[in-house]
Amino acid sequence: MADRQQTTNPIKNQQNEIVIKADNAEDTSNSQQRVISEINRDFKERSVQKEATETGLSYVDLSKIPINPELLYLLKPEEAKNAMLMPFFRIGKKLRIALVDPSNSYAQDVIQKLKDKNYKININLTSKENLDLVLNLYNSSQYKVEKKIENIIDASAVEAYEKEIKNLYNLKEKIASLNSEEALNLINIGAYKTNASDIHLQPEEGFIIVRFRIDGILQEIFRIDTKIFINIANQIKYKAKMKLNISNIPQDGRYGFQVNENKIDVRVNSLPTEFGEAFVCRLLDSKKNLLDFTDLGFRNENLDRINHSVGLSHGMILLTGPTGSGKTTTLYSMLGKYNTPEKKIITLEDPIEYNIENVTQSQINPKRDYTFATGLKAILRQDPDVVMIGEIRDLETAETAAQAALTGHVVLSTLHANGVVETVARLVNMGLPEFVIAPALNTVIAQRLVRKICPNCQTDYKIKGKEYEEIARIIEGIKVIMPEFKYEIPKILLKGIGCEICSHSGYKGQIAILEIINFDDELKDKILHGGTVHELFEISRRKRMLTMEEDGILKVIDGTTTLEEIHRVTKVV
Repeated sequence: MADRQQTTNPIKNQQNEIVIKADNAEDTSNSQQRVISEINRDFKERSVQKEATETGLSYVDLSKIPINPELLYLLKPEEAKNAMLMPFFRIGKKLRIALVDPSNSYAQDVIQKLKDKNYKININLTSKENLDLVLNLYNSSQYKVEKKIENIIDASAVEAYEKEIKNLYNLKEKIASLNSEEALNLINIGAYKTNASDIHLQPEEGFIIVRFRIDGILQEIFRIDTKIFINIANQIKYKAKMKLNISNIPQDGRYGFQVNENKIDVRVNSLPTEFGEAFVCRLLDSKKNLLDFTDLGFRNENLDRINHSVGLSHGMILLTGPTGSGKTTTLYSMLGKYNTPEKKIITLEDPIEYNIENVTQSQINPKRDYTFATGLKAILRQDPDVVMIGEIRDLETAETAAQAALTGHVVLSTLHANGVVETVARLVNMGLPEFVIAPALNTVIAQRLVRKICPNCQTDYKIKGKEYEEIARIIEGIKVIMPEFKYEIPKILLKGIGCEICSHSGYKGQIAILEIINFDDELKDKILHGGTVHELFEISRRKRMLTMEEDGILKVIDGTTTLEEIHRVTKVV
């Protein structure tokens, strides 16, 4: 058998060689055509460059210039096409235009029209081929954008959609009957009404998947044909002031819409993919009320730790967890504890998610070298009592934050770490020495978000064998550090069966599961002497620190969430 499997077929091999040679010949032909095309293009561009030099004009290659969509509306499409010119850059009233033929009388009329509007014109010569690429922005379906999308969604449209959007299923049915502009409005309002934090527009071959992140979980809402989506995508790019003719590099932008009295800020990021541009739109309600610590999921013993830390005059409070774990929400609620007329509070954020009265808020801009590190040094010269930094990402920011904490400031920030004691190891790995960490660090909060059981469709069920064993194990662990602990193993638990209110998921809203520790003298001394993560954990346990898993199980027993949710975010199984 082995010999037969290894026997070769000479005829088959010869056929394969012929196919391979044919493929190679085709590839060679295509490659040659591309080379010839590039040579021809370079020759034409050099000719235009030479003409520009001879006429005393500048030359511009429009294929390499991103066109701001606002420039499309300086001229009507027929004006730009007849004049064979296009504005491509503007600062105030200074306008640079590209044209093919300076002697074109129609072009001269259009230039004079722009001058009559007080524009100072700088003329640049370009090739017809390059200008045609830009002129296509007017009539190509890929770049068709209606100017009215610049406006915020009007109240009448909001009211009409609100009446029809009851849940995700209504949204799926409604989308099929809408044009592209209405579809974008519906996507925005639908995301808002379902409390989605993000809109994901994911391109596949021939269609786009629209998903909402609701209570931390992505849910597919509907699919839309790529040809229809192109117009929606460009409405997004236009509103977000992104470059319409750039699709091969990532872009960032922002726009807003209004639902009744609530103004929603939408942060947009695009990413080039194999099948087109992918978009993620994050919805931020800047007027959203800050949550109380009890609503966030803090138990009484954890509230005591928070109140103790807030009572200290200086030091660093860090919140840890992965992206989407609710760190920023907790951070803002923490600011509320300090927000009194006697204290000056300054924040450094990316982005500013909530507007807080009596707090000076500043947004970083890395493109202009205004980073967390440079911004923190600047705001410390503003004589703050409390400083909030959106995230500690590098050693420079960590060093400045620690020094601020050691010189009389309260510093609040977030950090990516798996747990409370792992935060110390994370800071050490960033390069911050233990003799700086120990005196600077006051409190660390580690958290994850779990979905809450929908109160409208919750029902009880009898606890199963494995569930009983898991809960029993965790309760016994809690009793080791808290002998007075009174929880008994329940016989029934709650779950959601799904309804219209929760879009048939069984969950509505989120709550944090947490572990918190205040770094007292014993823990600080252990850090100074190079204590390991295990040693710091053992000391924290003796100080009655519950783990996130234990805090989560208590919320399961309370009927707030489910074991499945605790497993999902803590990976205990």
